Amino acid sequence: MMRGGSGRKTGEKWVDLDAVVVGLQKGHLRFELLVDPNLAFDYRRGEDIPLEDILKSYEVYEDAKRGEHATDSLVKDAFGSDEIFDIAPEIIKQGEFRLTHEQRDQMVAEKTETIIDHISKRAMNPQTGHPHPPDRIRQAMQEAKVRVDPFINVDEQIPNIVKALRVIIPISFESVKLQITLPASYSGKGYNMVATAGVIKSESWGQDGSWTGLVEIPAQRRQELYDELNKLTKGQIRIEVVR
Repeated sequence: MMRGGSGRKTGEKWVDLDAVVVGLQKGHLRFELLVDPNLAFDYRRGEDIPLEDILKSYEVYEDAKRGEHATDSLVKDAFGSDEIFDIAPEIIKQGEFRLTHEQRDQMVAEKTETIIDHISKRAMNPQTGHPHPPDRIRQAMQEAKVRVDPFINVDEQIPNIVKALRVIIPISFESVKLQITLPASYSGKGYNMVATAGVIKSESWGQDGSWTGLVEIPAQRRQELYDELNKLTKGQIRIEVVR
């Protein structure tokens, strides 16, 4: 496909000079793609963007800047396929690439809000028995000078962040996991109660409209959630503690 403007042809596409490299390490090997930085950023954040628009080249590289291609056999061994559209999603979503200052700020802000939401739902103030409000957690993170990595999974970052927060605020992470089944007639309101109380780890919807989910909540909120759901469903609910 030929594009206007300056560039060089690679594979079946013309590579514009504004293409950036996104690379993923697999063992001792690195695999790289040339992508549109803005579209790759949006795709990574969950937007539905055609890979044809994101990719600046249909080639897989060991070193894109040097033009060193990865062999089909190496690509297939690493990904189980050597088709570019099979492997591109994994590289774009999990790989590393240079962000603009604005993109990095946006990713950090979004990841920070996700971390605050998870901590506020999982943690308690052991002095009061109540959760810390999100604004208090946000303030404590600022006071502790917590640095959020836009590329590292939320669950991997939370332990170190909580360790830093404990210097600023009393915080306890005693939690319990519950398997909850809501009948169809109460699944809408019940789901909102559960989602507000804790973090939903997995869920499924029955053909009859019922909802079953595994939720992690602060241990001290367990009875409160029991009471709220029993009142809502008039006792038509199944809750089991998952060990």
